[in-house]
Amino acid sequence: MKPSPFTYHDPSSLSEAIGLLGSLENAKLLAGGQSLGPMLNYRYVMPDHLLDLNKIPGLSDIQINGRGVRVGAMARQRVLERDPGLQKACPIVREALHEVGHFQTRNRGTIGGSLAHLDPAAELPG
Repeated sequence: MKPSPFTYHDPSSLSEAIGLLGSLENAKLLAGGQSLGPMLNYRYVMPDHLLDLNKIPGLSDIQINGRGVRVGAMARQRVLERDPGLQKACPIVREALHEVGHFQTRNRGTIGGSLAHLDPAAELPG
């Protein structure tokens, strides 16, 4: 199958994305697409609008401050898996990501997208 028709939006700032999300009905957010893509193809979800978050700066940052770690929702799983600072501060993240999908999936998949869609076939929500 293929996705049902939708209008594609490509915001370039967080404020633009929030404005679109607040003004559009039946909208979905696209991060890496590893969970959402198959759900669209099988028509498990049929949004009228798709908002692509990939051009918005600052959503993929990894910040480590002492014992605190902040991971942006758009951080790619592969980046998290390889980040030396994160490995030192929180080694369990790397170990867990080694068990998630294939490296091809981790190259595009985002931590926020996987968790937000709660796809039962995805491994991160578990």
